[in-house]
Amino acid sequence: MKTLYIMSKFPGLFISITVSLLIVLIAGCKKDDEEETSESMVGILNFELPEYLLSGTQYNLSGEGITFPATGITYKWSTSGFAPDSATGQSITVITPLEIGNFTVTLSAQLDGYYSKSISRTTTIIKPSSPESFSGVVYGNDYITDPRDGKHYYFSEIGDLLWFSSNLNWEGSGRPYKNISALSHIFGRLYSWQEATATTGGNGVCPPGWRVPTNLDWENLAKYLNGGVSLPFDDPWRGLGSKITVEAKLNGVNMWKYSPSNNKENLFNWNALPGGNATGILSSFINLNNYGMWWSSTQADAGNAHYRYIFFDSSDFSYNIANKTYFGASVRCVRGVNQ
Repeated sequence: MKTLYIMSKFPGLFISITVSLLIVLIAGCKKDDEEETSESMVGILNFELPEYLLSGTQYNLSGEGITFPATGITYKWSTSGFAPDSATGQSITVITPLEIGNFTVTLSAQLDGYYSKSISRTTTIIKPSSPESFSGVVYGNDYITDPRDGKHYYFSEIGDLLWFSSNLNWEGSGRPYKNISALSHIFGRLYSWQEATATTGGNGVCPPGWRVPTNLDWENLAKYLNGGVSLPFDDPWRGLGSKITVEAKLNGVNMWKYSPSNNKENLFNWNALPGGNATGILSSFINLNNYGMWWSSTQADAGNAHYRYIFFDSSDFSYNIANKTYFGASVRCVRGVNQ
């Protein structure tokens, strides 16, 4: 080691500098030794956090993925906005924020002698019952209570039929988009055709006295959307999609992407929303905010059934067919006015 001598009129200054440099060098060597003795944890730290959560509800957080060391790890959570806003433990229970918006959760795994690991995920807190969070949809005064689960469904009289003003959200079958239960309070659930029509009594998944609409029911809706002029089911229904689409927002963001082709008139409070669809026996989810799709109970052939859809960049309310088992779409329930 070389000693730096500095000529100074202050006696002993060069001694002080030499000692200071020596201390720094020793500390640096010690740090290097400590880093050399640290090991890396094996595995990828992870935890599940849905893209959307309901405000003020309980949610369980659980860290996983570290396979070595098997014991002794301290898991620390930073959950600003949640209650509590920080916690220690591999699994914890929190209450989601009361305020709507985007919130980040961070998890770190720590153990002396090992490099720590951390991961962050972000979720959007929504409150469907609050106009501050979910706005634009319009309901009338009439509603029914589903005796199976106590959920309320508003409905509107359109021509000869009563139509739900929102998509069905019965949890007896089907799945919410991406299996995110919070979204089912906005978009309802997606059902395969087999699920939608499976139960006895002609109701399918709908509450008692209500049914999944047939092609004839859809034609009845088209007639009144079209000023009393009838249209066949296998028609693209030009301009009718714009008449029942609603300009709704979720946390201040338009749910339908902007398009000058769709004026979103929302006649009869039908409240069409872009709930997307599912494929692969409801294992894959696509088209949220791009498409709204609704089953008909009428079969196209032995393996397929009809559905109607609205695309964000079109004013039409067109139709298609899809596999009865693999494809998932929304359900609107209907019944006769005099039933």
